[in-house]
Amino acid sequence: MLDKETQAHIDKITDRRKRVLDKKTKAQIAKAVDLRTKSDDATTLAVDLLIANGFKLPSDYISPQSEGSTTTKEEWANLRAAIVLGFSKRNQKLLAAPIKSLSEIDKAARRYWGQQINARIGDLKKQVTKRQDGGSDGAGSRNRSPDQRVRDSLNDIIKVCQQAEKPTFNVTEMISKVKEALHLLIDTKHPMSKIK
Repeated sequence: MLDKETQAHIDKITDRRKRVLDKKTKAQIAKAVDLRTKSDDATTLAVDLLIANGFKLPSDYISPQSEGSTTTKEEWANLRAAIVLGFSKRNQKLLAAPIKSLSEIDKAARRYWGQQINARIGDLKKQVTKRQDGGSDGAGSRNRSPDQRVRDSLNDIIKVCQQAEKPTFNVTEMISKVKEALHLLIDTKHPMSKIK
């Protein structure tokens, strides 16, 4: 809900026959762009540091519980913890609280912020992938090898299955089949992996 001053401002500018950008609107747009630019710059710097610390591959940004990950459980926990430090103190406390101690509303908020951790890691992964693809702007899939494109797609399918709340298919069987497909890629690359 908007405060009275903002609502009065909106009412005032929508009554005009001609649309214009008044000073308050221009200032808010400038502020939003400035914050986005600062955010982009901060993300670029964070990715620079991550790469310098050895997190050079897109697979370094996949949970170690998922197929195709090149990160350890400890590295994953540290990455997630670093992401959480960027959240508000309230949301940090919410994420640290035992689930049983939370109200239903807080449980939903905790679930949302838990998903945001993975979303932010996904943002970092996209930046690393973009750099590997030569800094392309949307043409990355054309620069990645077919193996990498298929591997990424299969890993995305597994994530969707794991997060499905009311699937209309057998999730366990689907994940099993997708993992079999991932192993086909591994077997093609590494013939020795067929030896048991």
